[in-house]
Amino acid sequence: MGANIGYIGIDHHHRDPYFAVASELDATITAVCEPGRRVDVENIAAMDDRPDEITTEGQDMADLVGGAAVYEDPHELVSDADIDVAWITYRSDETPAIIESAVENGVHVVSEKPIARTAADLEDIADRANELGVTVSPTMYYRRNPVAMALRDRVSEGFFGDVWTLDGRFNASQLSYRDTDHYLYDRETSRGGALQWIGPHWVDVMPWILDDPIARVNARFHDAVETDVEAGAVLQFETESGTLGTYHTGYYLSDRGKDTHLGLYGTEGQALTPLHHDSLQHEPTVPLDITSEHPDWTAAPKRTVEFEFTYDRFPAWGDFVQDYFEDYFAGYETGDVPATVDDAVQLLRVLDAAYESGERGGWVEVEG
Repeated sequence: MGANIGYIGIDHHHRDPYFAVASELDATITAVCEPGRRVDVENIAAMDDRPDEITTEGQDMADLVGGAAVYEDPHELVSDADIDVAWITYRSDETPAIIESAVENGVHVVSEKPIARTAADLEDIADRANELGVTVSPTMYYRRNPVAMALRDRVSEGFFGDVWTLDGRFNASQLSYRDTDHYLYDRETSRGGALQWIGPHWVDVMPWILDDPIARVNARFHDAVETDVEAGAVLQFETESGTLGTYHTGYYLSDRGKDTHLGLYGTEGQALTPLHHDSLQHEPTVPLDITSEHPDWTAAPKRTVEFEFTYDRFPAWGDFVQDYFEDYFAGYETGDVPATVDDAVQLLRVLDAAYESGERGGWVEVEG
């Protein structure tokens, strides 16, 4: 029997793609909630005016949640709706309290990253979830990106030797393409801008590839004209084992899409790749360029693997995102999921250190 989902946060721009994801799972959205407002599920329309560049693939949103019970209070939903999983896409300042209610009612959670504004907002809830055996997971789906998984495997095998440095770039469309009246771009609600919203994907996946947490950071930010959160950020970081890294993320592009790069440099090899691919990309594949000094590679020390991403199951972002959610729903009852609540706390601790560094200058240690 499939899972019953209570979906919280109907006005979020990721709602449409996540409804589409849910429709392909062994799961049913049986309850919906937009806190403080009664949703007319029979007349839910696709979001054409979004605070980012995601498009809807012509799906009828109302059909995907037909017959779902409607709640105005998310706390009432998680206590009364007889659901297995609360799927949350809601504002970061109020999401932790909703998750706390879900945990106390034994309801598992998958929530839009970064889940909370700060680590302190989530730490006690994470401890309680772990104590009760309730799975709370952030949407860190780059952990199922095939290129990232291939790199993680090679790092774990020692292919690159000792990793000296990691270099990442994840830039997206300018704020002029986005609805900056949305709470995503409000400091009081979200704490930050580019680093807090698009930035977390790679702040998470870079140390995940290395299996080596970020220990300290030095950050600088670009203020936005359109809103009170930052338009971009540059981070220097050092991992627990001493790998040095840089990361550049922001709302910089003059058209829709992403500009991405990941470079990994070790004592015995290096790798270069865009890593990211979505339906807006002009290139059909994602290359992974690898150079190695291994004796078995002497005849061809430079090699390229082309990853052809598929969009059959999830046209918006790619099938690897569908894989992420399939893995979550296959493992939430046992806690065997791609990313845990402890991973979410660690991410927020890195972001905390970055914003503190931006305010006072210099390197800041990551707590924990």
